[in-house]
Amino acid sequence: MKNTILTIAVVIALVLSVVSVFGLFTGERSVIVENIKDLGAFPGPDFYDPLYFIGGFSVGGGQNYATSSTAATYTLTTTELPNDRRYQYMTWLANLNTTLTTMASSSAPFSSLKVGESYSIDLYSSTTTAAATITFAAGTGIDLQKLRGGSVIVNGLEGATLKFIKKANTDVMVLVAPWQVGD
Repeated sequence: MKNTILTIAVVIALVLSVVSVFGLFTGERSVIVENIKDLGAFPGPDFYDPLYFIGGFSVGGGQNYATSSTAATYTLTTTELPNDRRYQYMTWLANLNTTLTTMASSSAPFSSLKVGESYSIDLYSSTTTAAATITFAAGTGIDLQKLRGGSVIVNGLEGATLKFIKKANTDVMVLVAPWQVGD
């Protein structure tokens, strides 16, 4: 008799749990959705949690800047490095040895960087004279860095990635990572 009552109680408990899971009493139904591709939205331009890009991601593709000059020395301005950092690719046609000096760290766009904040731009020397070089020089408050064994000089038809990083003081570190023709 005890076994029968216990068996009936277990069966009733199982039936009630199945009924409640499928929402038979409340009128709600549980729906299993598979392969949800788009769920949610971006909350805005600021993210405070890690992001995981399962499908990969692309950086760049924004606006680019192209210029030609015959100046042997030139100081970059917000025309080449705008404050909104919209340029991610720059083509420079000089056809002569040119020294590009960064603006001071107290100037825009560097003055708007927060400590530890960084951004990058890729520069391509589109000069057809391979012997003509672009040499990077530091403006006031700029800490110019190069990769170990690297250079701050870009040959014609080659390029460099420039990464600007705000230091704990008011200075800005600029890492010059040149690339060479590979074929």
